[in-house]
Amino acid sequence: MERADTRPVNGCVSADPPTRGHHSMFNSSSVSPQRLLAPALLVLLAACSGPDSAPGTVLSEPATAEPLATGPWRGEIEHFGHPLPFNFEVAYGDDGVLSVTYLNGPERMPVEQVVEHPDGRIELNFPSYSATLSAQHSDGRLQGEIGLARRDGVQTFGFTAEPGPTHRFFATPEPAAIDVSGRWQATISYPGLGFDQDAVAILEQNGHRVHGTFMTDVGDFRFLYGEVRGRELHLSAYDGGYTQLWFGELDDEGRLAGRFDSATYAEATWVAELNPEARLVDPASVTWLQDGVERFDFTFPDLDGQPVSLSDPRYEGKVVIVVLAGSWCPSCHDEAAFMAPFYETHRDRGLAIVNLMFEYSNDFEDVREQVEAFRDRYDIGYDMLFAGDSSRMTRGSLLPALNGIFAFPTTIFVDRRGEVRRIHTSFPGPATGLEHDNYVRELRAFVDMLLAETPDISQPRG
Repeated sequence: MERADTRPVNGCVSADPPTRGHHSMFNSSSVSPQRLLAPALLVLLAACSGPDSAPGTVLSEPATAEPLATGPWRGEIEHFGHPLPFNFEVAYGDDGVLSVTYLNGPERMPVEQVVEHPDGRIELNFPSYSATLSAQHSDGRLQGEIGLARRDGVQTFGFTAEPGPTHRFFATPEPAAIDVSGRWQATISYPGLGFDQDAVAILEQNGHRVHGTFMTDVGDFRFLYGEVRGRELHLSAYDGGYTQLWFGELDDEGRLAGRFDSATYAEATWVAELNPEARLVDPASVTWLQDGVERFDFTFPDLDGQPVSLSDPRYEGKVVIVVLAGSWCPSCHDEAAFMAPFYETHRDRGLAIVNLMFEYSNDFEDVREQVEAFRDRYDIGYDMLFAGDSSRMTRGSLLPALNGIFAFPTTIFVDRRGEVRRIHTSFPGPATGLEHDNYVRELRAFVDMLLAETPDISQPRG
């Protein structure tokens, strides 16, 4: 599983190698990227929060500049020498508050915090990712840059956007010469890291438009959207926290091959062959308890700094789901969106959930704002603990009972007696379609079974 442990993809293994993007002049090895972005976000929030602000939206000052055109917009990000297109919608509520929604095929991603300044400056912030887009509105267009917090600093990309266009890549579509719908057995190669990664692409084509995702043993790339032009496939994604740009071409032997760039890793290549039976390794077979481990336990501080252990009385006789997660991880966001309401509907039956947060720093103060924003974004009511640095060089030592930590999220199911009954590596997000639906159905059934069990109080827990 060494490959999984160094997986360089969108969701989610913490990536340590340096990236090839542009870095902010504020980048510093001694200051975390979260601390660099957080002050700007806090100033905006302090200036604009008020009783009239809509949920998930902020307005820093009364807007006196020309309002943004409502309706569809199309933008292009300057992405490693290639334009990365993205789409979004702009709307004003009855109260005049601006809202923006990013579009990636079937996904609609509302911006967490929108700030509109009187001088035409616009801020689109995702505090739960420590990510921001800042732009100047002039002559009906937007021009500026996006800032994405990464382990080695704040990565910035320039962009422009204009109202009206709804296409992704090409203003004038051409008839598609191929149909890429179906499951594809794929391999993604990372020359800079010297290894390959197995994947399954799930694509759906309607005319020249395509949406889908790539799944790997340790997560998926979330929602990708784009077009087929002739024999070429073009896909992109920008959801406020991550960027992706995929290109492929179908050869005479029926293979798709091309390149892939993201804000975290650039210059990857990939090849895929249509295979309706394409599968990955069983996610329940990747992570397990080490031989000789009789009890799974841990002690980490909660967000108030108080130590919490799995053996604490609060978890006695309960079914506990332990989630290894990170606020930087897109797949962890997908899992939190499911787990938060799932917990609320099952807590009275004896369910507890504990998130162990692995972040880009070993100092919780570096990432406090981002972790708390992650909690607030999904209205998480269960315990969240700070486990430490997500670096693959150190994270395994934080939970030595496991054979390793190969992906975020990893979900550990503990029964009422404290015994680990299953460990599931990764979370298939909504972009995977039936894969997601099937996993959620199996998870619900498995937890229902655990909740129906009665603990043997004559035996010690664990």
